[in-house]
Amino acid sequence: MRRIIGLLAGFSLLVGFLWAAKPKEEQSSRFEPIQVLATTEPTYPATSIAEGTVILQVTVGEWGKIDAVKVLHEVPSLTGEAVRTVRKWKFKSAALDGKPVTSTMVAAFYFGRPVISRR
Repeated sequence: MRRIIGLLAGFSLLVGFLWAAKPKEEQSSRFEPIQVLATTEPTYPATSIAEGTVILQVTVGEWGKIDAVKVLHEVPSLTGEAVRTVRKWKFKSAALDGKPVTSTMVAAFYFGRPVISRR
């Protein structure tokens, strides 16, 4: 019986050493970030005279659908259009070891005042 326990303990140590000797790439999980599949451009709101950048944190669920949009930096008259625009985008969810997972990404929208040409 002692011989079997000794063999099992030795085998366990050997497996542990072999696992520790593997390159780090094989030991760690593989993460694939969210992929943006399709986008639309925002429309500058006719009621705004502002310029600036709206920054959003977008949470994409396991099925590639948007779970949440959080405003990180806003320009009050432009933020609504940025949120409406990003909600039209299409995504492929992130993956961990090949399995879809919920993840977040940042999207930034710069709005410059439209140029009106007079002839």
